[in-house]
Amino acid sequence: MFPHSSNLTNWAAERQFLGRFYQSQGMRDAARVSNDCGPTSLAVVLNILAFQANLNARPLDKSALLEAAGLHFWQRLPDWVPSVGGATAPWGMAAAFNLWSDRMKLEWRAERHSRARRAHVIEHLMNGRPVTALKIWKNGGAHWVNLVRYSAEKDRVYYLDPNPWLEHLPPEKRLQSQTWTEFDADWSRACWWSRLLGIHNEIIVYSRLI
Repeated sequence: MFPHSSNLTNWAAERQFLGRFYQSQGMRDAARVSNDCGPTSLAVVLNILAFQANLNARPLDKSALLEAAGLHFWQRLPDWVPSVGGATAPWGMAAAFNLWSDRMKLEWRAERHSRARRAHVIEHLMNGRPVTALKIWKNGGAHWVNLVRYSAEKDRVYYLDPNPWLEHLPPEKRLQSQTWTEFDADWSRACWWSRLLGIHNEIIVYSRLI
């Protein structure tokens, strides 16, 4: 598991290590980012946990994850749906992770937590467990990111964002950060579709089976 923030001795090395696991969600075309932030974020978490377990598994990417995840349309919208095609629901995220965790014999389980609170997020991060969180933009779009660190001193979260514009940065610069207030503004936002689907303050949390 990730070390507790107070145990950090070399933050530069931590940034380098975590940045190595970044993956891009890719582009739909030259001007539009894909909606594959969900499966990309899951692939990143699975790769981190497999690395820590010394499984020597071949790294997953979003394509490999989706090929075998078998997600239904209510879990992930088909790619052909205009504008929102490829978007993955919170319940689809948990289902895809658990399928791959079984396949890789990781002995980890994912759970969707809706209406989560700040304390839930920070507790998991401080105990070395990544958290995948859903941000909702002002324009009504949404975006999955992996929270991996929390600094109590700075009240700041550090996260791996599958944004393709980060792809050409060196590993140590791929780890993004925000103050909790900045992060919470997006994480707590609601729009018409999130209210309709009961999606609010969504996180996917990961816990060991043993």
